Amino acid sequence: MPLLFSISGYHNAGKTTLALSLCKILKTRGFKIAVVKSSKERKILTDTPEKDTWLYREAEIPVVGFFQEKLFTLYINPEGLNLFSFKEWYVYFLSLFWNFDIVILEGFKSFDMLHKIWVVKEKNEDLKKIKSEVRNLLGFVVKDNIENWKALYPEEKFFLFEEKEVLADFIEELVKKYKPKVLLRVNGKKIPMKNFVEEILISPLLGFIKVLKGVPEKIEDIEIKIKF
Repeated sequence: MPLLFSISGYHNAGKTTLALSLCKILKTRGFKIAVVKSSKERKILTDTPEKDTWLYREAEIPVVGFFQEKLFTLYINPEGLNLFSFKEWYVYFLSLFWNFDIVILEGFKSFDMLHKIWVVKEKNEDLKKIKSEVRNLLGFVVKDNIENWKALYPEEKFFLFEEKEVLADFIEELVKKYKPKVLLRVNGKKIPMKNFVEEILISPLLGFIKVLKGVPEKIEDIEIKIKF
């Protein structure tokens, strides 16, 4: 199950530039990365009226995929999947990107459940105001004068924009700290588990699976879905 975190900040702060660099660094370290970009644009920009995918969506099909040789586009109608809150989207993202290590969400400053890195745009940006409005901020990325920022806000964690390897190290530690081993959903609802409960589930299940014919010697991922 992936670590979800967002890179937030004001418009043109450098969020995409930072995210692209982090993707490149983390990929070279062996992590599987996915990205979700938020937009205030409410108009559909990627579909064409009266074309097939548009007609399916007009027929209120909640999930419509458009498959091409080197591209797969997925259209999701939130109402059709009962995705009305950020919490429900959070659970959906966890299941959608289950096989990834890290999902970087660009923007999403109002998504309270997400851990966030804030990219500072202005030299006089009021970080106390930002901290009061944006929840789960883990640190700030500044363009320069990092020592001045640390002196102004000694309780906060800062990263230099140009020192992206340092920020990648920080994210790698987050993966180790927060990444759960088991995703349990009952009737579509995610059930949180502590580490010792995960281990209680994993150990006997792994024992049963290892004796089955056709199971690879090296097991990296197990997926089981039970319906009653």
